[in-house]
Amino acid sequence: MIKIGTCYVARFTKADMPVRMESIESNGTWKARSLTHGRLVVVKNETQLIRECNGNDLAEFAKTVVPNRRSKRQPPPPVSATETPHVARVAKVKTKRQGIPEFGLTLLDAAIRVLREAKKPLTCQEIIDQVVKKKLHRSHGATPQNSLNAAINREIVAKEENARFVRVGRGLFAARSSAE
Repeated sequence: MIKIGTCYVARFTKADMPVRMESIESNGTWKARSLTHGRLVVVKNETQLIRECNGNDLAEFAKTVVPNRRSKRQPPPPVSATETPHVARVAKVKTKRQGIPEFGLTLLDAAIRVLREAKKPLTCQEIIDQVVKKKLHRSHGATPQNSLNAAINREIVAKEENARFVRVGRGLFAARSSAE
């Protein structure tokens, strides 16, 4: 008979760890909190539970807890069977990549800037070549010219007379101010 709130030594993937039973689920499994790392674990059947914990078990497991190989944190202090360990979340710090300039313009903004400077209609491939050359936008896609073509056509259909682009010919686009 498994008692809620009692500490047990349980086996998970060939590793033994002390857990405190928290609740029983409707599907017949139990939710338990690991006393080594503080996370919720699921006990699927009674055969995973080896025995009830005693003070020696907790002291033994507290000595064997080691930090994650990617972590620089020290192992947590030993936890008694009656208290719930507090595990603080570690915030990820985004680092800026060195040597890569910030490309602040969207693809459409960069395209309109190139078209206004060119003062003539250009194909999407020519626009993309100029955008990359001037480092106005960086695209990681395989076919940025197709993405630009679709985006320009969406803007022309959606905004009609207020669109920044005008279709001059098949695959040729110009900035509205230079097309009028």
